[in-house]
Amino acid sequence: MREGLGALGLKKRGRLVVGIEKLREDPRNERRIFRNMDGLIASIKAVGLIEPITVTPHAGEGREGAGDLYRIITGHRRYRAARAAGLAQIEVLIREPEDELSRRVKSIISNVQREDVGPIEMAEALQSLLDEDQRVKSQDDLAGLIGKDKVWVSGMLRILTLPTDLQTKVRCTQLTVSYDSMIRIARLDKPEEQERLIEQLLTGATQSEIRKQINQFKGKPEQPAGKPKKVYHTSHKATVIVQSQNAHLPSERVIGALVEALKQARKAA
Repeated sequence: MREGLGALGLKKRGRLVVGIEKLREDPRNERRIFRNMDGLIASIKAVGLIEPITVTPHAGEGREGAGDLYRIITGHRRYRAARAAGLAQIEVLIREPEDELSRRVKSIISNVQREDVGPIEMAEALQSLLDEDQRVKSQDDLAGLIGKDKVWVSGMLRILTLPTDLQTKVRCTQLTVSYDSMIRIARLDKPEEQERLIEQLLTGATQSEIRKQINQFKGKPEQPAGKPKKVYHTSHKATVIVQSQNAHLPSERVIGALVEALKQARKAA
């Protein structure tokens, strides 16, 4: 561990070890519920924090003696687990301060990519950008900022039209709830059907099961399963695809098809 870090002043970039009391959570972070923490806490107790938390210098809101602080950019969950594990010091990766919009957009993109924040929290974060930042004037602007299409953004915002009690249930669950399922449920026009499907989600229904039930509710015919295939990428700038003519593609059939195709290719050469 490095010693005397506090006496060195506020470092602007790079890696260092700081007292955990020097870190502050971002009050605008979209994550509100921290799920499944026990395993992470046990891991940190056993081997420490493997990946450093990303932070930025923080002014300390003008409080005397609070200047040597860092605000967390990414790693809120790891920070909370480290505190629960009793760590006194923690390694951080310091980034240059960014404007509010850039920081929030990066946080949203990171969490969207991993679906690491619940759908209600993510929908609220997207809505707050639309409501509070004058540079984000439309859903098109927001979609462009986070690298998603407008249909996805519109669907996520539609989640906030669900009845408040259903939103609360989804917000508080310890399960990981897919964005796609919540978007599809929010687009239904019958609250009783929304409630039924959300109850199923919260008891472990999969995304495909929810999609199937919604299609049945809408009277859409069930799509037949696609024919299985194997794809082989070669070093000859060519891709070889073996696709079954029925619902099964065992390994022996793949090998047989490749051998026969090789013979035909040699004859045609």
